[in-house]
Amino acid sequence: MVVAAEHPKPFLCADQMEINSTETALKNALFCGTSYNPRYRPVKYQQDRLAMYIGAEVINVEKVRDDDSKLEITLELLMQWYDAFLHWNKRTSGNIETINVAEQDLWTPTFAAKSFQKSPRIQSTKQCSRVKCHLSYDGEVIYTVLCTFKVDCYTEPRYWAFETKICTLRIYSVEYDTNQLSLFHFQRRLSYPSYPLLPYKITSFQMATVNSTMSPEFRMDIVIERLIGSHLVVFLVLIVILCLLNLFSLWFNILSSARAIAVVLGTVMQSMFLVILYWYGVVKMKPVITLAHLLLGSCAFGAVACGWTYFVRGQISTRKRFTAGCPRTVARVIGFLRKNQPLASFLSIGYLNGTSAEGKLANDWEETHVQQNIPTMAAEGQERQQDDELTSSGNEEECDVKWQEVVQPLDRILFCAMLTAYLLMFIVYVC
Repeated sequence: MVVAAEHPKPFLCADQMEINSTETALKNALFCGTSYNPRYRPVKYQQDRLAMYIGAEVINVEKVRDDDSKLEITLELLMQWYDAFLHWNKRTSGNIETINVAEQDLWTPTFAAKSFQKSPRIQSTKQCSRVKCHLSYDGEVIYTVLCTFKVDCYTEPRYWAFETKICTLRIYSVEYDTNQLSLFHFQRRLSYPSYPLLPYKITSFQMATVNSTMSPEFRMDIVIERLIGSHLVVFLVLIVILCLLNLFSLWFNILSSARAIAVVLGTVMQSMFLVILYWYGVVKMKPVITLAHLLLGSCAFGAVACGWTYFVRGQISTRKRFTAGCPRTVARVIGFLRKNQPLASFLSIGYLNGTSAEGKLANDWEETHVQQNIPTMAAEGQERQQDDELTSSGNEEECDVKWQEVVQPLDRILFCAMLTAYLLMFIVYVC
């Protein structure tokens, strides 16, 4: 098979003495000294109908500036037909099966393109850039052009989170009728890129040939989607609201119905929204997948708060004491927290729907902190001894603390842990 230049120049007939290759001799025999005329259809009899196969592949989609109803669609049009006059015996021609020829050397079709809407604009394939033109020994011509058409589109509002446009393009013959030229489409050319043609993504591409009209037509219906950034922001805002709901539930009393309602409501809403996000990410657009992962992390932290809530409520309902088998490590941690004034002040903040009786822990922690910070002028050895006594007394005191009194500071610790985790999640997402 001969491989020539991508854009061969028109062939110039040469004398027999100037022919220096088999391909040149072949082209000279085909186009020179014969009655072949590239202006006429390549059929033996004018009443014969030329069958042409046509296909298209979308290469790029761009928006026309300052016009939301028009798109510029770049297509690779592939046409195939048989020329009744251009064929040769490959055995006597150096086993050449295919040659690259210039479009000026043989008959090529000219089509017009028009949108299916009421636009009066008619575009011609003469303005397209020629990609390749191959001629086979049996007369088969494969002709490929790269064209960019402006297409009128209308918006389909059924898909909320995406800007969906439906564009229909007509490609028809302006020179021949259906008795002279019949169009058929390539089944294998019914394709479009699986990757997004930013900022659009083609979700449907259908083609059909129509030969019942006066002019043979090749129609394309293209459905294009674009993810709107504002809708992505809406998804993100909803995720932030659900995250805040997880945090807000920790500020209600562990035994109150308000906390139970906040936990259940947050779990149900996050589960429903999580299903929606993953569906959009898998079926529609991939950027939503990251938001779905973000919400999944929020659900995990919410599950921690939910499990903690029902565990503690179960402990309180059975009147179990926190001090039963109180580990020494826990007692030391509680004693350390009581010594830190800023930390103790934050952990002693009551619930939003708390009562005066439930504020006992804050007063106890403040009194313990005041006692531990009385200045003394004793020697360093006495200070160490006093600290040990305070720690020991604190540990003994903590071993008498009930569940109701220890839940509140642990809620505040859980709140800080979840808040830190949320901040890290959003920082990773933004970066």
